[in-house]
Amino acid sequence: MMKKVIRPLTVDQLTQTHPRKSKLEGWRIRIEEMSNEVYKVEAKDVYGRIISKAGNDPDKLVIEVEEEIDGMNR
Repeated sequence: MMKKVIRPLTVDQLTQTHPRKSKLEGWRIRIEEMSNEVYKVEAKDVYGRIISKAGNDPDKLVIEVEEEIDGMNR
């Protein structure tokens, strides 16, 4: 089986789709209102890994997503 080469995105490319900087190195965040007061918070890194959550409080969702990413890195 041949391995697939993953080319990392540049920070500029990542910032185009995920404009908010995360407190965690290498991750950017996008907050999208899906419907009236229902938000999707999505974090993405330069390698294309994505963590997302949906709910009513976008600030709380950002914290939860960053905690999940931090837990992956341990």
